[in-house]
Amino acid sequence: MKRLFGLIGFTFLFVLSAVFYSDFNEIVFAIIGSLGVLSVAVGIFLIISKKNKSFGKSLCVFAFAVIYSAGNIIGYSEYINNTVINNYSDKEITASGYICDEIITTDSSCSFVIKTDKINGQPSDAKIQIISYTNVDAEPFEKVNFTAHTYKNNVNSQISHGIFLKAYSYDGFKIDATGEKVTTFYSLAVSIRRAMKNSLDMLLPEDYSTLCRAVLLGEKTALDSSVKDDFSLTGTSFLIVVSGMHLVIIASFVLFFIRKITRNRFIITGFTTFTVIAFMAVTGFAHSVVRAGVMMIIVSLASSNLRIADSLNNLGFAAIVLTVFNPYAVADIGMLLSFGATAGIILWSKPIERSVLRFFHYKNKRKDGIAGTVVYYIKRLFKICVNMLSVSVSAFLWILPITAVAFNRISPTVILVSLLCEPFVSTLLVCSLLSSVLFICPFISFLAYPFALVSGLCSKAILWLVSTFSQLPFSTVKTHSLYWFVWIGVSIFLAIGGWFAINNRKFYVKISVLLSASVLIIGASLNVLLTADNGEMKIYSVGNGVFATVNCPDSCSVISCGGNRASADDVTADISESYSNIEYMIIPNQNNRYSSFERFAVTKFDLNNILVYDSDIEKQNLLNAFDGNSRQTFGGNRRFTLNLSDTVTDEVICEDNTMFQYIKGKSATALFVPSHGDVSKLPEKYRNPDYLLIDSVPENSELISCKAVIFSGTEKQLQKRYDSIKEISPTVISTADGSITVNLNGG
Repeated sequence: MKRLFGLIGFTFLFVLSAVFYSDFNEIVFAIIGSLGVLSVAVGIFLIISKKNKSFGKSLCVFAFAVIYSAGNIIGYSEYINNTVINNYSDKEITASGYICDEIITTDSSCSFVIKTDKINGQPSDAKIQIISYTNVDAEPFEKVNFTAHTYKNNVNSQISHGIFLKAYSYDGFKIDATGEKVTTFYSLAVSIRRAMKNSLDMLLPEDYSTLCRAVLLGEKTALDSSVKDDFSLTGTSFLIVVSGMHLVIIASFVLFFIRKITRNRFIITGFTTFTVIAFMAVTGFAHSVVRAGVMMIIVSLASSNLRIADSLNNLGFAAIVLTVFNPYAVADIGMLLSFGATAGIILWSKPIERSVLRFFHYKNKRKDGIAGTVVYYIKRLFKICVNMLSVSVSAFLWILPITAVAFNRISPTVILVSLLCEPFVSTLLVCSLLSSVLFICPFISFLAYPFALVSGLCSKAILWLVSTFSQLPFSTVKTHSLYWFVWIGVSIFLAIGGWFAINNRKFYVKISVLLSASVLIIGASLNVLLTADNGEMKIYSVGNGVFATVNCPDSCSVISCGGNRASADDVTADISESYSNIEYMIIPNQNNRYSSFERFAVTKFDLNNILVYDSDIEKQNLLNAFDGNSRQTFGGNRRFTLNLSDTVTDEVICEDNTMFQYIKGKSATALFVPSHGDVSKLPEKYRNPDYLLIDSVPENSELISCKAVIFSGTEKQLQKRYDSIKEISPTVISTADGSITVNLNGG
């Protein structure tokens, strides 16, 4: 079997992704089980009948991979993930361990991961992310004792590295550093990473050094939010996430010099392996880098033994390495994008390149004379450009379904932007590496300055290109609508059919492109007609507090952003699936029950208008200088109306230090009353909403008449106030059971 590892590896990825992203759905398990049994049956039949023994063996291997991977993720979930969560989630624990990675610091917080050895006096091997809003008196790889209230971690990229719990610096958090440090190979790599970051910070202005750190080391936290938004809008975030592309550039640069020194293939293999492992360690063993590293080491070992490694087999082997002991690695969407892009390049880039060259009747034979030489090099340059284009197009096409499903948007300009940026990124990578390393070395640190200068110029060019393209009207297209997935499904079906269109393939391609474009255009047109009047209010399950949004086809507004911060990742992730900016963020008061999520929203979204109600002038002044965002802070008694969309309005009524909000759509109304609100202060015309949103029973609540009460709070809070709430309306809906959506415009 020629591509045994490729078959097993890709089956692992397919099954593990299906199980994980369906949230272990029973129907998915039934389909996977049926697929495995059917494959075994057909495979055994083909082997016994001797009709196609090779294909029969492949089916049996496929069935084994299906069953093994499904059982692997079930076992890992039950005995590792669930054990940690069931024993320690949503509980106060006392533990000891060591900080197992670098402490990441931002303007408002710092975060780090502790690998425990004991929890509540019992041996326990778990990883807990700590988020602190004050400085922590501890260092990386230092042993610590701590007390914290832990929560289940819902950030997939962290889950993929085995970090199943998180804790915050409030809720009785305490940490004591012992002064004892753990020394490992990875701790040395982290020390080198920190030294390289310090070098770049000293050599370059902040805007350029943070970009260099992101591109070279994968540290995006220091990047300005507007810069991250620009990369996100243009679909080029992969340029600031350390990936296989970065490893290939670094390794190729190192090998270029090694081959100048020696031709011994074993020495070259040794240097290649060392470079790959060192880069993987310095960048934190990101899954996409490990994928590329495994493939590169295999190719190098094969070369040293005068053999040619099969690319798809290598890719499959890398998938096995990453998932066989950690099936939750598929939780990292970046890893799936890396595998998808690499598979696309392996399978499609060469055919696309040949088709383009054939279309232009490309032939390049060197002729005598200056004119012949010039034409020869121009044609060579043209071929290089076609090669780069074919690589970008094939990678983009293969990751398009993943991007559309995972992020609910695609960037049509990504191919052009990446082609323009990649030469600068390659140069920046090499020059940043040289400048950061040379600056550390005594006596020759002055050699770092020329490379730092080039890094700065490349950074300036990249930032300008990305910023310019992000401002184009269609730099990002949202794909959360059903028609996108229909179009992707039809396109995939047509692409598969192309393999069987042996006769008159050119005609098939033309018809397929026309049909695919027709499905997309018709779907987009119908979507515009059907969703033009959509408007809904969504109240999230955030524990103690209220987080509610008003979602329209082209805008999202937040009418309260409070709740337990443990829910911040889930809420922001849900909003970001459909929206990259927030039109209005309205904060009824600065109590955590209505404002605690603001700091997360500021870093995750573009906020066009922030309205904060607070009668305390000193708090208003402090808030205006908080982070440079444009805010309107106000107090006193006043009324005004916000047009959240063409069909939905928010009437704000401020009376006696209470902000009431009356949300009005075409077919439904909702009244939001924060705690301690007195309904008698509210004008009578607002006292008959369809829905009443509260997190406590307001004073004089008997003056309100409504169809249903939406209670945002914990189950205990609901039980405590249930009798009083029932007096307002017999229909009570609670966010304790999950998020609630109210359709404001009907339809």
